[in-house]
Amino acid sequence: MPTAGKKKGIVGIEAAIVLIAFVIVAAALAFVVINMGMYTTQKSKEVMQQALNEASTALEVDGAVLGYVDNSTTVTKIYIPLKVSPGMLAVDFNNTKIDVSLKVPQGAYSKINSGNDPVLRGGTVDLSSLGSLNNTTPVANIYIIQGDSDTVLEVGEKFILVISLPTGLKQYDSFTVEIRPLQGAPLVIERTVPPTLTAGQFVTLG
Repeated sequence: MPTAGKKKGIVGIEAAIVLIAFVIVAAALAFVVINMGMYTTQKSKEVMQQALNEASTALEVDGAVLGYVDNSTTVTKIYIPLKVSPGMLAVDFNNTKIDVSLKVPQGAYSKINSGNDPVLRGGTVDLSSLGSLNNTTPVANIYIIQGDSDTVLEVGEKFILVISLPTGLKQYDSFTVEIRPLQGAPLVIERTVPPTLTAGQFVTLG
């Protein structure tokens, strides 16, 4: 028949096993909580950074981004209407103070607006007449649709950026345009060519 001392020893071992199990479970739960907390903090940081970048961007797209389809049923011109973001200052589009970059399936191009200051084209504008295809690389031209004749895009004015592509974009091709002013965050525009293209027509790039 076991003595009282031996019974106490067995109970002590069982209690220790239970305690160790509780500690392991608690440690696992603590790891999950800490890991989730770090993930949430990281995501919150990313969201805040994205919101800050958007808030500090002086430019925004003023309407639909269009593409012109040529006779070979490829998009050879991209039209991006621009205006100043609410609450932001004017943006100088002098070609020495702004950088327009383009990324297409054929490659990446920087400063495609080099040497091209904004040109006044007020009133009724034939979009198909804007831009030029007599180039071997993509070229960006800026037109003043609404505003005065200087190179500064101010509140209430409207510019349109026309990018001419020597090599057209096909269905489902994606492209990225980055407009980087002298001050503030750049405006990044990403679009994809839709599946239906009609020669000689404009298409909305979504």
